[in-house]
Amino acid sequence: MNEIQSKIYEGFITHARVKPVRHGFSFPIYTFALDLDELELLDQKIRFFGYNRGSVFSLYDSDHLGSGSGSIKEKLKNWLIKFGYSKNYTKVKMISTLRVFKHTFNPVIFYYCFDDKKNIIYHVAEVHNTFGEGHLYILEDGQKSKIGTEYLVPKEFHVSPFNKVEGDYNFHFSELNNKMDIRINVSKERKNFFYAKISGNSRIIEQNELIKLIMKYPFRTLLIIPKILAEAAKLYYAKNLEIIDKPEPSSEKTYKATYPAYISDFKTSEDADGVGRWFFSKIF
Repeated sequence: MNEIQSKIYEGFITHARVKPVRHGFSFPIYTFALDLDELELLDQKIRFFGYNRGSVFSLYDSDHLGSGSGSIKEKLKNWLIKFGYSKNYTKVKMISTLRVFKHTFNPVIFYYCFDDKKNIIYHVAEVHNTFGEGHLYILEDGQKSKIGTEYLVPKEFHVSPFNKVEGDYNFHFSELNNKMDIRINVSKERKNFFYAKISGNSRIIEQNELIKLIMKYPFRTLLIIPKILAEAAKLYYAKNLEIIDKPEPSSEKTYKATYPAYISDFKTSEDADGVGRWFFSKIF
């Protein structure tokens, strides 16, 4: 059997906002870099990993790229064809968290699309908000950067209630070797005001490594939404940052996600105080 190419990366996620107020956080995470051609093999060979079935760590095709049928790789190809992206690629690696005991929420998933010579053809960012929506940023013809490959594209999708749908995303992608480094700068008129980074060191995917992860991070996926709400509460209540009313989607690359709309009731500034009420109602 050929060596498994899929990996686990363990490291940190960092967010930093510099305007109109300063705010930031960093905490340890792990994420999976999965070769989409290996999913059935991983399901068969790696205990505690399930593909389209329940396990400790599970990946379901239906969780990704909207409600269409087919595998993740097939659905991604259909999206690319729909929008006229016809360059040939043969291999796709997906950077994502998995369901843990069937629970998940993925704010962003990245796809690396390679040709048979291991050249990058596309990077794709699948972004989700907490209102039950997803959006695809399809990236091609990137420029070389210190990190690896970078792209500058207009922001088209409402994610944070504290940021308008305006300005640009500057994506940076490293290669997927022993270390991973993915960064996103958000800018307006070429001035950065928000920065996010996901980085980590690689580990092999095997049963013992999965056991270590669940022991070290037993509530990792359960805490994603509470962490989002806690940081939002700091910005709204402590730093008096204004809530931006949620606009209706305007891009054909935005779709109804298969994730629940966790805070769909809070789309306008008039709903802002409801975030706190909702959060405490879930606890008590």
